[in-house]
Amino acid sequence: MKRKDILKKLADNGFTFQEGGSHTKAYDCHGIFRSAIGRHTEIPEKVVRQIEKQTGVALH
Repeated sequence: MKRKDILKKLADNGFTFQEGGSHTKAYDCHGIFRSAIGRHTEIPEKVVRQIEKQTGVALH
């Protein structure tokens, strides 16, 4: 799955982002850290499932 698609779906669900060194940190609407998304154009399916589990957002 494309990184930009993941970030868009999380943003649509109220997540905010902070850019780190090699990852983008995702925070929920309460400012609680939920997940780190690597800076790769294509994110492997296993990682996408982990992000879904950490954030509670269906990305597929």
